[in-house]
Amino acid sequence: MGESNSITTNFHVQLYGGRPLRVNFSDKPKPKEPLYPETEYKLFVGNLSWSVTSESLTEAFNAYGDVVGARVLYDGETGRSRGYGFVCFNSKEEMEVALTSVNGMEIDGRAMRVSLAQGKKT
Repeated sequence: MGESNSITTNFHVQLYGGRPLRVNFSDKPKPKEPLYPETEYKLFVGNLSWSVTSESLTEAFNAYGDVVGARVLYDGETGRSRGYGFVCFNSKEEMEVALTSVNGMEIDGRAMRVSLAQGKKT
């Protein structure tokens, strides 16, 4: 019996519950689908009230430009809002108008803090 360098070959001989355990590795990970529509014209929105939803965030910003997507982030364990989110626009001009118009505006009793979203750090 010849030796094999494949790690999956070693797994095939293992038994789990009396049956052979078959292990397969995908060639490459599937690209992650975005959780909401995004563009490069993206604002960070902080100091959100716990009651603000992605829908109410969209409504608040729609008056200042074409909102492509908006998302409030939630804690995965508690399901509670993290108090911040992101809003994406169709154009740089719309994003800039919203940035200056909405920063400090109240929604559900709290003044929003709006700034340009920072790209992912590599």
